[in-house]
Amino acid sequence: MVAVRPLVFLKLSLTSIDLLAILRELKSILISTRIENVYNLDDWGFIFRIHGPSGNLDLLLELGRRLNITTFKYPLPPSPSPHAMNIRRLISNAIIKSIEQVDLDRIACVTVEKSGRVLNVYLELLGEGNIIITDESGKILYALHQKTMRDRSIRTGVIYRPPPARGESVYNDPKIDKIRSEKVNIVRSLTKYYNLPPEFVEECLARSSIDPNLPSSEISEPLLNTFLTTARSTIEEIKNSPLKPHIVVKDQKKLSVQPVEFFSLPFERVPFDSFNAAVDEYFAPLVSAREGERQRHPKEQEIAALEDVLTRQKASIKELEERKQRGREIGEMIISNLDRVQKLIDHVVDMRKKGVDWEEIKRTAPMKILKIDKSKGLLTTIINGSEVVLDFKCSATENANRYFSSSKEASKKLKGLVSAIEETEKKIQDLREGLLGVSQPIVLKSMKKEWYERFRWTFSSQGFLIIGGKDATQNEILVKKYMEPNDIFAHSDVPGGSVVIVKSKGEDVPNETKEEAVAFAVVYSRAWRAGLGAADGYWVRAEQVTKTPPAGEYLGKGAFMIYGERNYVRNIPLTIFLGVKITEGAFKIIVGSEHFVKNVCQSYVRLVPGDLSGSALVKKIKQLLVQRSDSSLSQLINAIPEGEILAHLPPGGSMPN
Repeated sequence: MVAVRPLVFLKLSLTSIDLLAILRELKSILISTRIENVYNLDDWGFIFRIHGPSGNLDLLLELGRRLNITTFKYPLPPSPSPHAMNIRRLISNAIIKSIEQVDLDRIACVTVEKSGRVLNVYLELLGEGNIIITDESGKILYALHQKTMRDRSIRTGVIYRPPPARGESVYNDPKIDKIRSEKVNIVRSLTKYYNLPPEFVEECLARSSIDPNLPSSEISEPLLNTFLTTARSTIEEIKNSPLKPHIVVKDQKKLSVQPVEFFSLPFERVPFDSFNAAVDEYFAPLVSAREGERQRHPKEQEIAALEDVLTRQKASIKELEERKQRGREIGEMIISNLDRVQKLIDHVVDMRKKGVDWEEIKRTAPMKILKIDKSKGLLTTIINGSEVVLDFKCSATENANRYFSSSKEASKKLKGLVSAIEETEKKIQDLREGLLGVSQPIVLKSMKKEWYERFRWTFSSQGFLIIGGKDATQNEILVKKYMEPNDIFAHSDVPGGSVVIVKSKGEDVPNETKEEAVAFAVVYSRAWRAGLGAADGYWVRAEQVTKTPPAGEYLGKGAFMIYGERNYVRNIPLTIFLGVKITEGAFKIIVGSEHFVKNVCQSYVRLVPGDLSGSALVKKIKQLLVQRSDSSLSQLINAIPEGEILAHLPPGGSMPN
């Protein structure tokens, strides 16, 4: 009978077994790709931008938690951190040669080569997480967190050593007496002995029909051998068999993510095409929740501090009200007994002048004296049944006036304190309202990218694909690899622009599509940066374009020879439309003609050359997109990272309208 896990806890980080599955997939994706750039995500992670045959991929390292390919677009900081710069210096443009797991631990080793130099990049998920880069000999060149521990040192200049094994390998013969000696259940004992994830131990016990609550002292050799056989076969399954990645859901809540079916988790399973995709989908909401908590925390701290102030203020109110009332009452009591009080004061003063001791003064006083403070000149007596402190250096009238003054002073302070309390309560209310406005940050996924989305792209009004190069290298690739017979080549008449290709699909390309392709080329040329209102461009057929220069001449990268007549389109207005398409939490930025963009996007703007750029430009674009979209899309549009919009804009400033 399969043993079901009695308690299920939310998975907060990848286990060593999960990492085994992740790295298996990454090997098939990332070997021979190039690390294009590295970005820090505040203080919680790093994005390694990887360039491969089918475009860019983002490898996300969430420190201490996970490593996976992500399609979510996490906001990047406006400028890289010093750590990101140091990592870039070492591995930008490096080629990934191998990816391995270190000793079935939560450590990945990515071996890269840059300019003939071999480097090892260790991505540790242990503890707070770490990134360590070594040379081929193992000497540490960089470490995100430098520290000296009991069993190893992670500092630049020393040889990198992984942490010592904290348990036995499941492939070694076990020492059953050591397992039995633990005074815990079998799950905890096996987890400690083999340094395996508890959930993996529980799963292997479930597959072996062994009760997870069995005391470790009762484990037999046959049971232990059964467990080991299952553990080994499950590891081999994850290494070599087809994975069955899924997210585990119980009561509509995501509880875990697994690379294969876990019989110990007999709940709803949401399948995914890859374990990387499942991990990406599972952890993204956890990141959003933590970021939401981080944004709320300062406000919650400020509210707590103000509530402490309010408590003290209200306590002071009570004290001042008592002081106000008591001062007035005692002042009135002294006035109503003015002669008696004055006789008491005169008695004390006269007797002291005669040298009579204090006890005799108390005994012979016309009113009862409870105590005398000789150093301060105060006495305590009884008036109308209440204890009253009098200053015998002053007259009875002066004592009454002092109490009346104290009451008035308390009354004045009360008015100020009431105002202060109202102000504190308003601050607390404002902060609480602000807290309600701190929603959990939304992190959007980018929609699945088609092959042509590595280039600039759009579709014509007639449905023909139009693609353009982002730089000289892409211009070269477009012409050499993707331009086919019957395709159309378009270019701005202004030098230094984007090469644009219309994919003909073997059909005749309509004139309207040709003109739209030329307009696309003109927009992504130097004419936009120059702020021109209109510019010229031309189109030719694919067979008119060649990389072969005339004899004695040389063509640089991205430059081509055009033979035959060029078909010019004059005075093309420099304008382009940018829109956003959002479906099921995934987005895509789309540019092109108004006809195309309007038909596929929920909201769009028109752009012309202008003075706005960078963050100010993106902010204005988002404002217009939000204004022109359904209110349900507002948060989603505002969650689109700035860089995703900037990447689609023409070079230079723009003005959206």
